[in-house]
Amino acid sequence: MHFTKLEQYALLLMGELAHSDAVVPLSLVSVSNRHGVSVPFLKKIVRSLRAAGLVQSKEGLGGGYILTRTPATISLWDILSSFREIPANPMAGCPINAACLPQHIRSIISQTIQDRLEHISLKEAI
Repeated sequence: MHFTKLEQYALLLMGELAHSDAVVPLSLVSVSNRHGVSVPFLKKIVRSLRAAGLVQSKEGLGGGYILTRTPATISLWDILSSFREIPANPMAGCPINAACLPQHIRSIISQTIQDRLEHISLKEAI
């Protein structure tokens, strides 16, 4: 399985948030300084995580981000699916027809990975 750069850093950021105090927001600047990831790139990641309802922000002095749920209730699939685009026609890549074997096998593998990731919590992963 291949993770995009966005997915890799989203997992990193969510791990940092899971390790931080749930009451005190974590600033993107602190994550940037610790891991060498640019703040604008982290902001792009946070937009998707917020849209998925996984993080919330606190503005102002002492502001930053916190998880909206406990790490035990957030699955790795919750995080990764925040960045997955669903193709308009999933069978478009089939070289033969809509029922071709390679596409069917790819679908089985994808579903198996999704099923497993849905059962691994952020708490278990960190």
